[in-house]
Amino acid sequence: MNKIPVSRPTVTDEMVEAMASAVRNERMALGESVFKFEEEFARYTGTEHAISVSSGTDALILALMAMNVRGKEVITTPMSFIATANAVVHAGATPIFADSSAKDFDLDPAEVRTTRNTAAVLPVHLFGYPARMDELREAAGDGVKLIEDACQAHGAMYKGKKAGSIGDAGCFSFYATKNMTVGGDGGMITTNDKRLADDLRKLRDCGRTSRYIHDVFGFTARLNTANAAFGRVQLRHLDEWNERRRSIARRYAEKLRDVEEIVLPPMGTKDVVPVFHLFVIQAPDRDALAKDMQAQNIETLVHYPVPIHLQPVYKDAFGFSEGSYPESERLASRVLSLPIFPTLTDEEIDRVCQVVIDHYGGKR
Repeated sequence: MNKIPVSRPTVTDEMVEAMASAVRNERMALGESVFKFEEEFARYTGTEHAISVSSGTDALILALMAMNVRGKEVITTPMSFIATANAVVHAGATPIFADSSAKDFDLDPAEVRTTRNTAAVLPVHLFGYPARMDELREAAGDGVKLIEDACQAHGAMYKGKKAGSIGDAGCFSFYATKNMTVGGDGGMITTNDKRLADDLRKLRDCGRTSRYIHDVFGFTARLNTANAAFGRVQLRHLDEWNERRRSIARRYAEKLRDVEEIVLPPMGTKDVVPVFHLFVIQAPDRDALAKDMQAQNIETLVHYPVPIHLQPVYKDAFGFSEGSYPESERLASRVLSLPIFPTLTDEEIDRVCQVVIDHYGGKR
């Protein structure tokens, strides 16, 4: 049987030619395609500004730095890729974790406790499912910034607004496995704050105000022109790809609804339109199910097996211990990501589902 991967990026001749044309005809750094991509992405998200950078991690770091979090605390979730919390550390702040919600994998607003030293709350729209932004805004309170980690949520909607347009800033990744990519690493920061946007443009380009004048300690964190050209083509297809992901998720949910042993992911509400960057089930014997999948040439992954607070570097640096965030730890022991990408066929979905059904003793 052919192998079914967890994800597969879409690459077309048009995308490759767009990169080649940019290399032939534009500046390789901060060429015309970069600025067009930023304009188009801002228009897509419904924000006034979009600032491209070299990765989603850099998007988080620079957004936090531009909001002056150094020496303060940033509240985020331990149920995410480690880059979310690493960005807080690199920006000179202290990460403070709040537990996840059993309802949607995201930061639980009821667990958020701000203090006078809290500079920002950093929720993650995990797996492409938007966090409860209104409740988080209320929990954050006045004077605390709300920064969206939308690295897995390109095109997701919350109460009629696109991810990245709800908080003070939104941060996106264009890594190869995301709902859209730039043919390599890349990221974007969205905001309606002109001052913030201007500061971010300086930070990503060595802190310069002109070619040889620099007034802040900046970084070399620009998006390559060729990658921007690739991303412009991908962006035009994002909505159709997201709709296909939702269709795949609905088929999974329909086929697996009678498997009592597993918990399906939330499918959205009238207020929330997810984009299913990942289709994540919960299984009591996750590792055994994954082994059965592997035997049938179906790839699965665990996002994420070790919560951030239990990573060795965080235990050593901050003294976190097991039992600190029980819901995140419970989820980490049960989650399993099934294959999902726009070109996944209905026959392949059914094949994946049948292995799950058979694993739990179902009938063909």
